[in-house]
Formats: sequence, structure tokens, C-alpha cells
Amino acid sequence: MLDDKLPVTLQYQLRSKMLEKIQSKIWAPGEQIASERELCDEYGVSRITVREVIKGLVQEGYLVRKQGKGTFVSLPKFEHELSSDYSLSKELEKSGLESSFQLISFKQVQPSASLMRHLEVNEHESIHELIRLRHIGGEIFAWERSYTPSKFLEKATEEDLDREGLYMTIFHCSGLMAEEAEVEIEAANCPSDIAVQLQIKKNAAVMHLTRVTTAQEQIIEYCESFIISDKYKYKYRQKLRKKAVYEGALSESRSGE
Repeated sequence: MLDDKLPVTLQYQLRSKMLEKIQSKIWAPGEQIASERELCDEYGVSRITVREVIKGLVQEGYLVRKQGKGTFVSLPKFEHELSSDYSLSKELEKSGLESSFQLISFKQVQPSASLMRHLEVNEHESIHELIRLRHIGGEIFAWERSYTPSKFLEKATEEDLDREGLYMTIFHCSGLMAEEAEVEIEAANCPSDIAVQLQIKKNAAVMHLTRVTTAQEQIIEYCESFIISDKYKYKYRQKLRKKAVYEGALSESRSGE
């Protein structure tokens, strides 16, 4: 119960209590919080007070409302540091959130002129197209389409991909182990057909990511992903002027005195 004799409002007290549950992970990321009625009973406040606090926490990004389902703790934004050793899988392990892929389709196709350039194959070589949805913490995170030369996926099945993932399947089929990836990222409006699968509005803002993965100097994958933008953010470390530049400027300043 809250104390109406304290010099702070009941709304402020309730916000502090709820925020503490979120930050201490008593309410875990992606978990549904107590109902308005339950919160009223637990803390002895009116439904108006509860609604105002929830509204504020939604606006601040701590909570998210899902129509017809209730209010949930927001999943954390996954911070991508622009460095060569970044791994989303490792970040997910640290956060304790589950990640899974939902296979939409897996088929052999003939490469377009654009894909021939990306994969460095010719018109006589076939490629495999793999479309998946990535889920993190039980929520859709990204739509992904990968293309791989068929020679690296001989006899691969949907069951192999579901069980082992793309790179491990390529390794078992060809002996090639993914080594490096060149990634490009840009803001984009989500195509309408992909927006339906991501369950977002048509033309919603997303992050469009393309990746070319190599193994033993061979291209094993060209991939494009559409990532729901409010679940991802980027940071980079900027190196400013070297110390020698400042020392030189200081020296010139002193010589001019």
C-alpha cells in the first residue's frame, strides 16, 4: 500500500514502485504486468492514478500496450556497436532472452542479374532462397531473406535449417565455415508485403540491413533483413584528434607569444 501522508503524490510513489519492478526484472522483459484492477488493489489507489502512471511509462518506453492483450514490459533495444566483433547472438545470451527463427520458405531459384553480382555466380548456377522471421523474447524482431549458392546446400532440408540454422547447415553440407560479413544499414519504409508478416503498418519506418558473408574467400550468403526500428539502435566510438595535433597547436600558440 502507498502512503498518502508522504510529501510526494501517490502517482509518483506508484511510478517508483512499478519502475523498480521493471528495473529489477521482477517484471521481466516481454512479461505482462498486473492488470489495472490488481494494481489498484495492491497499492490502494484509484484506477485513474494507475492509468496515468501506465500511460507515462508507455510514453517513456518502459511499457507497451497490446490491443486486446494487456500491458507488457518493453523488450530492450538491442544496441549494435559498429565494430568488427559485434554479435547479436552474444548480446541475446547476456540479456537472457530467447531467440528463434520461424521458417517461411526454402526453395531453389534461378539468380537475377543483381544476385549474380552479389553472390558471384553465373546464370547456369542455381541458388537457394531462405525466408525467415526472427523472434526475440516472443516478439517479431525482423524479416530476413537469405540467398546461398545451391552447391553449398546440397541435400539440405527445412528440418536441417530449423534445427541447426543456416551457417551450420552450410558447414555440414560443404565444410565451409562462415568467417566474415560485410554489413550495410540504412533507414527505409517497409514494403507492404513484408509489413504484413512483421505485423506493422505499411510503409512503417524500419532498418534495412544487407549482409554478404564469406568463407575461405567464397561468398556463401547474401542476405537482406528488415528490422523493426524501435527495437534496435546503433552506437559507434569516434576517435577525435590525436594527441600530437593538440601538442602541435599548443607549441604554435606558445611560439607566437
